[in-house]
Amino acid sequence: MSSGSTDSDGPRLDREVRLGLAVAAPLAVVALAYALWWVSDRLLYVGPLDRAAFGWAVVVPVWLCAPIAAGLAWRRLTVRATAAAAVLSGTVISSVSAFLFWQAAAHPGCEYGATRTPLEWVVPSLFVGIVVGAGVAASGLLSVMIVRRGHPWRAAVTGALVGLACIFVAIFVFVIVTPGLGCQRPPI
Repeated sequence: MSSGSTDSDGPRLDREVRLGLAVAAPLAVVALAYALWWVSDRLLYVGPLDRAAFGWAVVVPVWLCAPIAAGLAWRRLTVRATAAAAVLSGTVISSVSAFLFWQAAAHPGCEYGATRTPLEWVVPSLFVGIVVGAGVAASGLLSVMIVRRGHPWRAAVTGALVGLACIFVAIFVFVIVTPGLGCQRPPI
């Protein structure tokens, strides 16, 4: 339906579709980054790059495109719809990140047993997830503010740099909330 439709649901439906697409843009970029990481993690080598090098050379730059995608996708939304898109995107990213982190930490496949139980990983996983999702949402909001001022290249650079800073904040939070990470030592 177009917004010029005589149907009373037309404009509301258009707003909902625009909001849905605006939320989908950064989520699609994050999903692509995760898919690339997943493939590299399974293959161990992608061409000449091991999974760590592939992560920093390919996965992280793709991840840093999420705030850029958000800034471009959110630029035509109202202020209220932009806030809703940021909250929705951040919530989805936080939830998925927390769950994936919890899965990895709670079930590490230790030969001699884990140092923490799965239940003990719930709160640290929530902290890490919140930082990851909030980082994407905040860098997207900053990016859209700059795009709306007519500086798309500055928005792209700023969004990516803030996104990179958020990665390091997430790593810092990870280090703080995960002391004792790992498996038990083998018996002597």
